[in-house]
Amino acid sequence: MKSTTQDGQRSARKLTIFRACFTGLGHVYGTYDLRTRRARQVKSPVTESVMLRHLQGREPYGVYLLAGESTRAVVADFDEKDTWLPIEFIRQARHYGLDAYLERSKSKGWHVWIFTTLPGIPAAKGRIVAKAILSDIGSPDTEVFPKQDRLADDTRFGNFIYAPLFGLLVPKGRTVFVDPDRGLKAYPNQWDLLDSVRRVTEEQLDEIIEINDLGHGRGDVPAPGPPAGASDIEVTFGLPPCARQMLAAGVTQYQRVACFRLAVQLRKAGVPEDITIAALGAWAAKNRPSGGKRIITLDEIDQQVRAAYARSYHGCGCQEPAIKPYCSPACPIWPRVGKDGSRDSRET
Repeated sequence: MKSTTQDGQRSARKLTIFRACFTGLGHVYGTYDLRTRRARQVKSPVTESVMLRHLQGREPYGVYLLAGESTRAVVADFDEKDTWLPIEFIRQARHYGLDAYLERSKSKGWHVWIFTTLPGIPAAKGRIVAKAILSDIGSPDTEVFPKQDRLADDTRFGNFIYAPLFGLLVPKGRTVFVDPDRGLKAYPNQWDLLDSVRRVTEEQLDEIIEINDLGHGRGDVPAPGPPAGASDIEVTFGLPPCARQMLAAGVTQYQRVACFRLAVQLRKAGVPEDITIAALGAWAAKNRPSGGKRIITLDEIDQQVRAAYARSYHGCGCQEPAIKPYCSPACPIWPRVGKDGSRDSRET
């Protein structure tokens, strides 16, 4: 009897955690036929039984995250097997002060989940920030769930995404959360992880949107001038050719990623943090962003530099779209990376 009671308590706890992370519309869900793999919509209440069948591997459950204008999660859906972009998304999210969680999807791709405070936040704000991160890492066309900001009269349901932890696939290492900092190993206790996720608040998103000017057109923001006394700063000693070229000429895209990587190189060269901020303020004035985008602000530079100095990053980011155009045979690590960037020499 005691064992039965404990099993019931564990199941109830799992359902509570699962519901807090993976619910949206309560009267419809998605699924697929396990034999034919055909997806379909089920217009029935999302009950505990629906979730249990999912967790037991009997019937997949796809969640319609968007409920009105609100969502409890924002998801970047990477369809490719390659892990570089989802991991970069997580790293860039950290630069904004957000925690994101990597799930190996049911097929070849990856889902990156950002969970919000309950009962949810405006989907539009979550989508703005997620799309900004994707733009930063050079993957603006990656799908974001929810796919809409709100449910309008002509959009009754939105789109569903399959929830993690489908019982049939978990033993195969699919639909589980993995640790990007430990070789993509599955977390040993998925439930403890989900119970302790750091949830994003609407206030955090508001701050990110305001600081980075994500809510308006980007062409009306004046370029930041360098800090007082920074115009004559030129720090190139010990820097690889790509960093020297970027510092000398500025960049036209991926400014935040470029800023972070330059800050890493300057930190490795022994440049104090405050001098790096000043030097990159002068660098920003040389940037000529394409597509009518604005120049990176001093606040953004400060944010990227502090992130670069917070941990012992060592790599050059050779395979990143922000760095690749500046690769040079004169670089000491060129033979290890290769002209096509086939080997990733980055360390974190």
